[in-house]
Amino acid sequence: MLDPSPTYLLPRIAPLRWLVDPGLDLPGDLRIRLIATLLSSAPTMVLGAMGMLIVEGVAAIRNPGSVFPGLLAMDVALLGFRVVLIRRLHRAVAAGRPAPTDLMLATSLAWAVMVGLATALCAASGDRVVQVLGPLTMMGILSGIVTRNYAAPRHALTMIALCSLPMTLVFLVEYRDAWFLAGLVLGVLFVVSMRATTVRLNRTYVEVLLAKRESQLRATHDALTGLRNRTGLMDDLAARLRCGAGSLALLYLDLDGFKAVNDGLGHAAGDALLVEVAGRIGAAIPEEWQAARFGGDEFVILACGERVHEAASVAARLIEAVKAPNGVGIGVGVSVGIGWALPGMTPEALLAAADAALYRAKAAGKGRLATAGAKTDLAAAPPGPRSAARVGWG
Repeated sequence: MLDPSPTYLLPRIAPLRWLVDPGLDLPGDLRIRLIATLLSSAPTMVLGAMGMLIVEGVAAIRNPGSVFPGLLAMDVALLGFRVVLIRRLHRAVAAGRPAPTDLMLATSLAWAVMVGLATALCAASGDRVVQVLGPLTMMGILSGIVTRNYAAPRHALTMIALCSLPMTLVFLVEYRDAWFLAGLVLGVLFVVSMRATTVRLNRTYVEVLLAKRESQLRATHDALTGLRNRTGLMDDLAARLRCGAGSLALLYLDLDGFKAVNDGLGHAAGDALLVEVAGRIGAAIPEEWQAARFGGDEFVILACGERVHEAASVAARLIEAVKAPNGVGIGVGVSVGIGWALPGMTPEALLAAADAALYRAKAAGKGRLATAGAKTDLAAAPPGPRSAARVGWG
């Protein structure tokens, strides 16, 4: 099954949305996964901020009458706010609720401003200890920004610029020495090189995400029809049964007359018909339902959500939709068995109930619908794999 995408929301504020845009044409779920990498855990956030807090503390002790005590208090307050915010976001994602990211991303930029301001004040303080500690700590922070924010290169570069350029400007203005222009040039070159690094890391990470997504799709989806396969649907069903996601039903479909298509027109025509049937199934079921091809001419539909009670009426529509004229010229039909989930039921038991209902529908004639709701439904199925019960079916 595809890993569930986190419920983070893309930023609504246009500048923030632009900053986290990787500049690539990516599916929405991958964009969300990229944003998720920016939202580190609270302990990681605290460790990242501790370096500059220590420098500010040293500066405040050595220069008690300066701005450093107030700067330290502001930085501590910002860190506390960010920790509370990230924990709330993580709780929302864990509960499956939407998690807005605008404020968290904005506070990361505010923190970068605080780092740049603290470093600039250290440079202008005249205190050689903090003049050394401030820039050294800031350079370590920059390396952390690159390694933790490459999922959004624009965002990372903005943070780098906010952290590093103020110190360079302060040296130039404070000491009024043209030689410090070299520092400004070096700062610009550093930002340019970091852009190349973050973009390269970003592209590598995106390639990994795309490869993982493709691998998961291959493992959980049918290559011919694009529907889920047995593994994908059974995984989804198991997850829903575990969390008690309301009423559920399985619709088990088996085509009537499909063998005549394969025998008369060849397997290529049979494959084309399966693709056409898959399209008709997708068009006939509610959006929140999931359709799967279990192999051969068998399809299974997971009915869930507010319209699960329409399982029988949707099955009737499917019977009519499938028997309509098709592109291969040989008519087919479909029989449907419906199984309803009961408390404590396993995915295999629910599938067996739908399978037993399908057996009854096929035994009664082609193009029929049967529902499993009584114990006799299960007893009607022959023992062993259902393939044995299909002998003689059209």
